[in-house]
Amino acid sequence: MLVHSLRNLEHMDVGFDPTNRVMVELNQPPASYTPEHLQTLYRALQERLERIPGVERAALAMYTPYTDNWGEGIVVEGKDPALFSENGGSSWDRVGPGYFEAIGQAILRGRGIEEDDDQAARGVAVVNETFAKRFFKGEDPIGHHFGMDVQANAGTFEIIGVVRDAKYTDVQEATRAMFFVPLKQTTPYKGEPDMQSTETRSHFIHSAVLVYHGSLETVEPQVRKAFAEVDPDVPVTDISTMEDRIAGNFDQERTVAKLAGLFSALALVLAAVGLYGVTAYSVARRTNEIGLRMALGANRINVVNMVLRGAMQQMLIGMAIGIPAAIGCAKLLSAQLFQVGGWDPAPLITAVVLLVVCAFVAAMIPARTAASLEPMQALRMD
Repeated sequence: MLVHSLRNLEHMDVGFDPTNRVMVELNQPPASYTPEHLQTLYRALQERLERIPGVERAALAMYTPYTDNWGEGIVVEGKDPALFSENGGSSWDRVGPGYFEAIGQAILRGRGIEEDDDQAARGVAVVNETFAKRFFKGEDPIGHHFGMDVQANAGTFEIIGVVRDAKYTDVQEATRAMFFVPLKQTTPYKGEPDMQSTETRSHFIHSAVLVYHGSLETVEPQVRKAFAEVDPDVPVTDISTMEDRIAGNFDQERTVAKLAGLFSALALVLAAVGLYGVTAYSVARRTNEIGLRMALGANRINVVNMVLRGAMQQMLIGMAIGIPAAIGCAKLLSAQLFQVGGWDPAPLITAVVLLVVCAFVAAMIPARTAASLEPMQALRMD
């Protein structure tokens, strides 16, 4: 069941296309950089990254999946905030042009963040499916306005697109509501120092994503060189493929599954050795009986069947106790597993068949020994 759960996790749809995606983590730019300096830096970085051989597309972001997560309360223009009082929050990210194409997150309606979404344009945002369903039930969210924190900000962003739901945090959790705003736009929050501080900090990015056709070992030194050439004060801290980053979410589950496999193999060996020992001891005690049976006409097949029947009876008694216990434990364990029900016959049947085969092999060795005894020799033994 643990292996089945791990397999379900590894093959789940996280909402991205991880193929040929490289994730870059970096130290945020120095706090002394002005907004104008940041925009010049980001434009130069994107252009330099896209010149790397093999890079099809590059995009910058405040953060990329499985690294960080920002969230705020949401207010929607024309809607009563009380409608969302219980679940009125949303995660959000600030991203550069072409981010959704670079990250492999499909745009379902409208459009994504583009080059023209700059400070001179109206404030815009792209939302995910969960955001649209939560705040615009049954409505098309395109063209609607929303904002963060207080009702006075409800007209801050105009929704220009809806993207597919994707797992930005724990892949085992339900997808969160999320929206994305342009890296080139800044929203003034007059009289709201906390919101203004959040707005300012959100422009100091930590991540980049590349669509790259080649090996990670080849692109890594080129990416580090590109960042060093554009600005040595913004060094790269980590480079990994999206596939590796997704797989990293399952390290704990993978370790538990391996340990469970190791312990189950050990338990199987101990069960087989124990059954072999008990059967061999039984054969040794019944040597005279076996000799007498053979002297009275029992053939070797009869002896083998007699020994195997005794071993199988012990195994069946063990299964009569073990199978109900296993089903009960499975129901308790299923709550900790991913998309694995409390009653899954496949692993139980597999375990039973494997145990039967091992028990048969373990019992067959002393059975063959018993069948090879000469009747007169067996009768003489004490």
